[in-house]
Amino acid sequence: MVNQTILDYRWIGQRIREIRQQRGLTQQQLALGICNQSQISRIEKGVESVSAEILFQIAHKFSLDIRIFFDMNEQQIHEIQSIRKNIKYLQKKHMYQELLQYIEDHQVEEICRYSLMDQQFVLYQKGNAHVNLGTVDRGLPMIQLALKLTYHCERIPALYEIEVIQALAIAYGLDGDYRACIGWLHKCLRALHIYREGNDQFTPIFYYLSKAYSDTQDYRTAIEYATQGIRYCANHQIGYYLDQLYYECGYSYEQIGQQFKAQQCYAKSQLLQELFGVY
Repeated sequence: MVNQTILDYRWIGQRIREIRQQRGLTQQQLALGICNQSQISRIEKGVESVSAEILFQIAHKFSLDIRIFFDMNEQQIHEIQSIRKNIKYLQKKHMYQELLQYIEDHQVEEICRYSLMDQQFVLYQKGNAHVNLGTVDRGLPMIQLALKLTYHCERIPALYEIEVIQALAIAYGLDGDYRACIGWLHKCLRALHIYREGNDQFTPIFYYLSKAYSDTQDYRTAIEYATQGIRYCANHQIGYYLDQLYYECGYSYEQIGQQFKAQQCYAKSQLLQELFGVY
């Protein structure tokens, strides 16, 4: 049984805040069933020590091994933060071969072994890189395994899992399994009501749903989801993927013979690309 021993590590609060933010949780959501929100705030700021019992409950809520809070020092935490930043940069630039080489050269998987979340991030990024390099047969199993590290049931996915699920759905689509692709994307949309403030992680979900229905020649459903995505962008002032949503909407209108609506959507898509350099 975990006792009330006080742990004298101020950097634990920094790590708790980092993981909470990455998982899309508020302080109030993390505190639910553990303590009160103000106590989580004080722990994260390092002005209050955290008891072993509360730390155990926080680790359980994060689906992490509690040893992560004992085995990692501040230098290791900064190292992982730097690794994540570099990997995300390479992903954003579509430098997938360089991303795989970076993971190998810097022994990233060994460094990130402490945390399930860090393991998931690296494994998903490797799988996604392989998918984008055209080796779906190698990438898909990696992304599947990455998701299984934290997602084991029918619950609504956490914010940090949505990115992994999106990559998984894209891989299924490229593999021709549209049923699995569409099913996983719908799991992501179930989380919309939780993140009501608007999040640009959801705009690709609308786009890939529209594209998947379009690829299966269900053009009216494709239009429905593209339109929902456009409306979501407008309501939350998000421009991410907006040009692609308009293009996908136009393509589906064109396939059902509604040329005027198709041209309107194409024109908006082109205008957005010209204004913001979106590709």
